[in-house]
Amino acid sequence: METRRRGLLAKELFVGLEDVAHLCTGGEAPWLRSHDEVCRRFGRLKSGGMAGRDEMFRVYRRAKERVAGMLGIAPERVAFLAHASEGLNLAVAGVDWRQGDNAVFADVEYPSAVYPVARLIERGVEPRVVRTRDHYLSMEDLVAAVDARTRLVLVSHVSYLTGQRVDLAKVAELARSRGALLAVDATHALGVAPVPGDLCDFVVSSCYKWLLATHGVGIFAYAPERVGDLQPNVIGWHSIAGRGGVADPLAMPLQADAARFEAGNPSLLGLFVLDNALATLAPIDRSAVLDHALDLTGELVGGLRARGRTVLTPASRDERAGNVAFLAADAPELAARLSARKVEVWGSERRIRVSAHLYNDADDVARFFDALDAETP
Repeated sequence: METRRRGLLAKELFVGLEDVAHLCTGGEAPWLRSHDEVCRRFGRLKSGGMAGRDEMFRVYRRAKERVAGMLGIAPERVAFLAHASEGLNLAVAGVDWRQGDNAVFADVEYPSAVYPVARLIERGVEPRVVRTRDHYLSMEDLVAAVDARTRLVLVSHVSYLTGQRVDLAKVAELARSRGALLAVDATHALGVAPVPGDLCDFVVSSCYKWLLATHGVGIFAYAPERVGDLQPNVIGWHSIAGRGGVADPLAMPLQADAARFEAGNPSLLGLFVLDNALATLAPIDRSAVLDHALDLTGELVGGLRARGRTVLTPASRDERAGNVAFLAADAPELAARLSARKVEVWGSERRIRVSAHLYNDADDVARFFDALDAETP
């Protein structure tokens, strides 16, 4: 226990963590120092002609293999899009909707999952909102909302708003039993909690949070054996298996794998950073990362409750990961005051979110409480 609380990655590996309790990975992860050399290497390859370009795409393929390994699926199922929101739109658009169908999601779901479904109202599709109780999504309420006309169930593996971690095995079983597809936003899980990608019909994730990478790359993966022959809603040269050229410029056989959803060159610089981040995470057992986060978030939940704070995150280890959220009417202002005390958290939507990842330790938690106590009247 004490070894885990010292942190699984040294803070010295990151930029800007000197004398700072960075508990904000759920918003922005800190930058690995090794990313600097990766970016310089990319620059050298960018100036290296076609041999440099070939190496860029070798890194692209390796990053895809590493992501697939984390999800427990084949690399052919993975596409690199601009962001997770693009993947959620693709998942919603990939369903063969009919008038009278419904899509089910909780009222605490991230907006990028909600908005694409809301646009289906004009087509006679019902966005069916599961009302949480004290911000808690119960399996019983989710079950009650799903029926024979449910075509898609959307959940975040770990809630951005509350930090609740859902049991994907149970949600997948529910969706399958009603003939629905399951779309999962793994943004606040992948990198801190194991994500069973084989249970998801669609799974998306950002890369600039728990995966320690940066913006410009979003992960999208799907299960073709359940989803069917999913068609891209945007198409370009990279989507195509082979060009017809001058003889047949209209020939456009789609790539057989998820690369069909990559209309053009992906963010190759972003993928160099992602590949480096995944290489940094790879030697550390994923269950150890989760255990470490659970130890720290357990201390956070207990300490906040002892101080009379209303905690939105479940106390059970089985229902949380790296995020702990508590109500605060002045959340942005409180976060700014904590930042002035060199404690970085996220404050919005009338709650403070405190995130603990593998570089955090017990000292960070203690420093957070010291700063919070100093700001509490």
